[in-house]
Amino acid sequence: MSSNHKSESLQGAAPIHHADSASTHKVVAYQDAQAYEMRHQALASIDQAKFGWFHVKACLVAGVGFFTDSYDIFAINLCSLIMGYVYYADAPGTAANTTPTKIDMWVKGATQLGCIVGQFGFGYLADRLGRKRIYGVELVIIIVCTLGGAFAGTTARGLSVYWILFIWRF
Repeated sequence: MSSNHKSESLQGAAPIHHADSASTHKVVAYQDAQAYEMRHQALASIDQAKFGWFHVKACLVAGVGFFTDSYDIFAINLCSLIMGYVYYADAPGTAANTTPTKIDMWVKGATQLGCIVGQFGFGYLADRLGRKRIYGVELVIIIVCTLGGAFAGTTARGLSVYWILFIWRF
Protein backbone atom coordinates (compact mmCIF):
# COMPACT_ATOMS: atom_id res chain seq x y z
CA MET A 1 0.00 0.00 0.00
CA SER A 2 1.41 3.38 -0.91
CA SER A 3 2.04 6.13 1.60
CA ASN A 4 -0.12 8.42 -0.55
CA HIS A 5 -3.12 6.14 0.08
CA LYS A 6 -2.56 6.33 3.86
CA SER A 7 -2.53 10.13 3.86
CA GLU A 8 -5.75 10.17 1.85
CA SER A 9 -7.43 7.88 4.36
CA LEU A 10 -6.76 10.34 7.19
CA GLN A 11 -8.70 13.07 5.42
CA GLY A 12 -11.77 11.05 4.50
CA ALA A 13 -14.68 10.52 6.86
CA ALA A 14 -15.78 7.14 5.51
CA PRO A 15 -14.10 3.82 6.37
CA ILE A 16 -11.50 2.63 3.88
CA HIS A 17 -11.18 -1.04 2.97
CA HIS A 18 -7.79 -2.37 1.94
CA ALA A 19 -6.07 -5.71 1.68
CA ASP A 20 -2.84 -6.46 3.49
CA SER A 21 -0.14 -8.91 2.39
CA ALA A 22 -2.10 -11.90 3.76
CA SER A 23 -5.06 -10.96 1.53
CA THR A 24 -7.32 -10.34 4.50
CA HIS A 25 -9.52 -7.31 4.57
CA LYS A 26 -9.19 -4.80 7.34
CA VAL A 27 -11.30 -1.77 7.94
CA VAL A 28 -9.44 1.33 8.90
CA ALA A 29 -11.94 3.89 10.13
CA TYR A 30 -11.15 7.53 10.58
CA GLN A 31 -14.69 8.72 11.15
CA ASP A 32 -13.91 12.29 11.98
CA ALA A 33 -10.44 13.44 10.99
CA GLN A 34 -11.20 17.06 11.81
CA ALA A 35 -12.17 16.23 15.39
CA TYR A 36 -8.99 14.17 15.73
CA GLU A 37 -6.93 17.08 14.45
CA MET A 38 -8.66 19.53 16.82
CA ARG A 39 -7.95 17.27 19.81
CA HIS A 40 -4.35 16.91 18.70
CA GLN A 41 -3.93 20.70 18.41
CA ALA A 42 -5.59 21.28 21.80
CA LEU A 43 -3.27 18.80 23.51
CA ALA A 44 -0.26 20.30 21.76
CA SER A 45 -1.21 23.79 22.95
CA ILE A 46 -1.56 22.49 26.52
CA ASP A 47 1.87 20.87 26.30
CA GLN A 48 3.43 24.13 25.06
CA ALA A 49 1.61 26.49 27.47
CA LYS A 50 3.69 28.53 29.88
CA PHE A 51 3.13 28.00 33.61
CA GLY A 52 0.85 30.65 35.07
CA TRP A 53 -1.84 31.55 37.60
CA PHE A 54 -4.40 29.43 35.73
CA HIS A 55 -2.32 26.30 36.40
CA VAL A 56 -2.00 27.15 40.11
CA LYS A 57 -5.74 27.77 40.39
CA ALA A 58 -6.58 24.53 38.56
CA CYS A 59 -4.25 22.54 40.84
CA LEU A 60 -5.71 24.14 43.97
CA VAL A 61 -9.31 23.51 42.93
CA ALA A 62 -8.56 19.90 41.96
CA GLY A 63 -6.52 19.42 45.15
CA VAL A 64 -9.27 20.71 47.41
CA GLY A 65 -11.79 18.47 45.67
CA PHE A 66 -9.55 15.43 45.93
CA PHE A 67 -8.64 16.11 49.58
CA THR A 68 -12.21 16.56 50.77
CA ASP A 69 -13.44 13.56 48.80
CA SER A 70 -10.67 11.27 50.06
CA TYR A 71 -11.08 12.56 53.62
CA ASP A 72 -14.79 11.85 53.46
CA ILE A 73 -14.24 8.32 52.14
CA PHE A 74 -11.30 7.15 54.26
CA ALA A 75 -11.51 8.99 57.60
CA ILE A 76 -14.66 7.16 58.67
CA ASN A 77 -12.76 3.93 59.36
CA LEU A 78 -10.76 5.54 62.16
CA CYS A 79 -13.72 7.62 63.31
CA SER A 80 -15.89 4.52 63.60
CA LEU A 81 -13.40 2.92 65.99
CA ILE A 82 -13.21 6.07 68.10
CA MET A 83 -16.98 6.49 68.14
CA GLY A 84 -17.34 2.93 69.38
CA TYR A 85 -15.30 3.87 72.45
CA VAL A 86 -17.31 7.05 73.00
CA TYR A 87 -20.87 5.89 72.38
CA TYR A 88 -20.69 2.17 73.23
CA ALA A 89 -18.27 2.11 76.16
CA ASP A 90 -20.87 0.58 78.48
CA ALA A 91 -22.15 -2.08 76.07
CA PRO A 92 -22.24 -5.58 77.59
CA GLY A 93 -19.63 -8.26 76.86
CA THR A 94 -17.58 -8.24 73.70
CA ALA A 95 -19.70 -5.45 72.20
CA ALA A 96 -18.08 -2.94 74.54
CA ASN A 97 -16.22 -0.14 72.80
CA THR A 98 -17.38 -1.32 69.39
CA THR A 99 -19.87 0.30 67.03
CA PRO A 100 -22.57 -2.26 66.16
CA THR A 101 -22.01 -3.85 62.76
CA LYS A 102 -25.27 -2.68 61.16
CA ILE A 103 -24.74 0.92 62.24
CA ASP A 104 -21.11 0.80 61.13
CA MET A 105 -22.12 -0.63 57.76
CA TRP A 106 -24.75 2.06 57.10
CA VAL A 107 -22.48 4.94 58.09
CA LYS A 108 -19.63 3.65 55.91
CA GLY A 109 -21.96 2.64 53.08
CA ALA A 110 -23.62 6.08 52.95
CA THR A 111 -20.62 7.45 51.08
CA GLN A 112 -20.69 4.64 48.54
CA LEU A 113 -24.41 5.15 47.99
CA GLY A 114 -23.84 8.87 47.62
CA CYS A 115 -21.03 8.27 45.12
CA ILE A 116 -23.26 6.08 42.96
CA VAL A 117 -26.16 8.53 43.03
CA GLY A 118 -23.80 11.46 42.47
CA GLN A 119 -22.03 9.86 39.52
CA PHE A 120 -25.28 9.27 37.69
CA GLY A 121 -26.97 12.50 38.76
CA PHE A 122 -24.09 14.91 38.31
CA GLY A 123 -22.89 13.10 35.18
CA TYR A 124 -26.28 13.68 33.61
CA LEU A 125 -26.34 17.32 34.75
CA ALA A 126 -22.79 17.87 33.50
CA ASP A 127 -23.77 16.60 30.06
CA ARG A 128 -26.73 18.99 30.03
CA LEU A 129 -25.31 22.09 31.75
CA GLY A 130 -21.56 21.79 31.25
CA ARG A 131 -18.82 20.09 33.20
CA LYS A 132 -17.16 23.28 34.40
CA ARG A 133 -20.33 24.62 36.03
CA ILE A 134 -21.28 21.29 37.62
CA TYR A 135 -17.76 20.67 38.95
CA GLY A 136 -18.01 23.93 40.90
CA VAL A 137 -21.38 22.85 42.35
CA GLU A 138 -19.96 19.41 43.24
CA LEU A 139 -16.97 21.01 44.92
CA VAL A 140 -19.14 23.26 47.10
CA ILE A 141 -21.37 20.30 48.05
CA ILE A 142 -18.44 18.07 49.02
CA ILE A 143 -16.81 20.84 51.09
CA VAL A 144 -20.04 21.63 52.96
CA CYS A 145 -20.84 17.96 53.56
CA THR A 146 -17.30 17.16 54.69
CA LEU A 147 -17.39 20.00 57.20
CA GLY A 148 -20.88 18.95 58.29
CA GLY A 149 -19.70 15.40 58.84
CA ALA A 150 -16.61 16.59 60.71
CA PHE A 151 -18.75 18.61 63.13
CA ALA A 152 -21.63 16.13 63.38
CA GLY A 153 -23.07 15.61 66.82
CA THR A 154 -26.28 14.72 68.57
CA THR A 155 -27.89 18.13 68.29
CA ALA A 156 -31.18 17.17 66.64
CA ARG A 157 -33.89 15.53 68.70
CA GLY A 158 -34.52 11.92 67.81
CA LEU A 159 -31.41 11.57 65.65
CA SER A 160 -28.25 9.93 66.88
CA VAL A 161 -24.81 11.03 65.79
CA TYR A 162 -24.75 8.07 63.44
CA TRP A 163 -27.87 9.28 61.59
CA ILE A 164 -26.39 12.77 61.35
CA LEU A 165 -23.22 11.25 59.88
CA PHE A 166 -25.26 9.14 57.46
CA ILE A 167 -27.04 12.26 56.20
CA TRP A 168 -23.84 14.31 55.79
CA ARG A 169 -21.94 11.45 54.20
CA PHE A 170 -24.61 10.66 51.64
